[in-house]
Amino acid sequence: MKSERLARIERWYLRAGLFILPLAYSWGTYDAYVLPKLMVVRLLVIGLLGLFIAKAMVARSIVVKRTPLDLPLLVFVGSAALSTIFAYNQNVAVFGTYARYDGLLTIATYAALFWLSVQAIAGPNDARALVWVLLASGYLVAVIAIFQSVTDSLRQNALVPAYGTLGHKNVLGAFLAMLCPLAYAELTTARTVGGRVLALNALAICGIALYLTYSRSAWLAVALAAVVIAVGVRGPGLRIGIGVAAGVVVFSAAIAIFAQAGGLQPERTDLAERGPRPAIWQDSIHLIASRPLLGYGPDNVGLVFPQFELTDLRQPVDKAHAETLQVAATQGVVGLATYLLLQVAFIRAFWRGRRNIGAFAAFAAWIAYTATLQINFSALSSAFPFWIFAAAAIEIWGAARPSDSRALRDGRWVAAAGFAGIAGLLAIGVVGIVMPYLADSYLMVAIKADFGGRNRDALAPAQQARMLGPRESVYAVEVGNVAFEHGDWGAAREAYVNAAELGTYNPFVYRNLALADRNLGRIGEAQEAARHAVDLNRFDLANQALLAQLDALHP
Repeated sequence: MKSERLARIERWYLRAGLFILPLAYSWGTYDAYVLPKLMVVRLLVIGLLGLFIAKAMVARSIVVKRTPLDLPLLVFVGSAALSTIFAYNQNVAVFGTYARYDGLLTIATYAALFWLSVQAIAGPNDARALVWVLLASGYLVAVIAIFQSVTDSLRQNALVPAYGTLGHKNVLGAFLAMLCPLAYAELTTARTVGGRVLALNALAICGIALYLTYSRSAWLAVALAAVVIAVGVRGPGLRIGIGVAAGVVVFSAAIAIFAQAGGLQPERTDLAERGPRPAIWQDSIHLIASRPLLGYGPDNVGLVFPQFELTDLRQPVDKAHAETLQVAATQGVVGLATYLLLQVAFIRAFWRGRRNIGAFAAFAAWIAYTATLQINFSALSSAFPFWIFAAAAIEIWGAARPSDSRALRDGRWVAAAGFAGIAGLLAIGVVGIVMPYLADSYLMVAIKADFGGRNRDALAPAQQARMLGPRESVYAVEVGNVAFEHGDWGAAREAYVNAAELGTYNPFVYRNLALADRNLGRIGEAQEAARHAVDLNRFDLANQALLAQLDALHP
């Protein structure tokens, strides 16, 4: 039947998307790591939704799987939408900030990705096949990350953490922490020599890459997952697994010893990487207390955190560095309650299906990822694969149940609605995938020209990026920077004002805006912009000096 063929296409489309997603990287955009994954997942969601609509059109009926996560996830998205309405900056709350993209659209994408993945997965066996696809992709990610860490360390004569195609060591750490329990479980339950070799290889490579991230949060999370694995996973390969884990530990220790003997020292990082989390957490609690009910809106922390920053962290802080605090800061106690409800739903789904094959391994992977976030935060490069894995875990736990089939009787209306829906999805694809890619490509051209001393060549691509990405402040900032370097104070002011309205936590934008206003004779507006610069970084003496100068001109 055509509907069965479409269902097979749907499953393979999901597998292909999951495999590509963690590996997605772009040489043609300024944001090489995060934006490509966002585009891949949007293409995946659009494709899965289109196939779901096509199946309904062909079968003349709709069958929807229900899970225990549906209502909690819907309520969580609803909480994000409510906080968006009352957000500090609504544009940021909807679209997120550049290279984070943690706005309402991304939160809704998590839910859509989970729901559509559940609809595509055909039972526990298909879910386990999806886990193997995830391990295969993670294996390549780990290989790339190891190569990157080793080559960068040799070139810089310092131990550079592994980040690979995920762009940051803690993001990679969260991803690999999720994979290690899955690889270990495959090793202990493998029935063939080939299966054991593959699982052994995946576990060893992922373990080494995880060590090279130097992500302490991920290490702690894997240790917690190991407890779950020890309780629930048994099999003929258990001794082999224990031996491999011990081998990875010995190998990691050898790397550290040889690196120290060879004079390699860990890469120097700033205060915010060395351990400012207690200070960030304390300041975040004060931030939460200032707007406790609904929070400041998704991805708005960076815009308001400097007002509560008691210690100079010497870099912008846009996350609370603890997922529970991050949710409370952006969605208030209402959002935090829905977040906790979602976690309880995960635990209950596992507990009811704990006797199923692979149940403890899936739960250990969930524990590892979730625990990592509690001293970090959700980043879409690892969050998108997690939500597909979560759909597979729900199937493994036996928690997905199909609802009654609903017949679609009027064929003409069904066809018209279906084709209209697919056409709408294609239009969304152009707006949500093609245009962001082109905008960021033009930004890269503009920045290369600007840094290459070809300032005049940078203006046109910067303006093109701004036109294609009108909701992203970074593109407006680049137009302002190019105009500022030209001494075109009017154009610079217009672009910086637009960037400020869209939402930016870059104090240099407001400092340059203040200078442009001063040169235009707009001293009052310059004072206001300078105050914003001080608000975003009062520890910068240059910001304070500029405000003092302007106050002297206009008491």
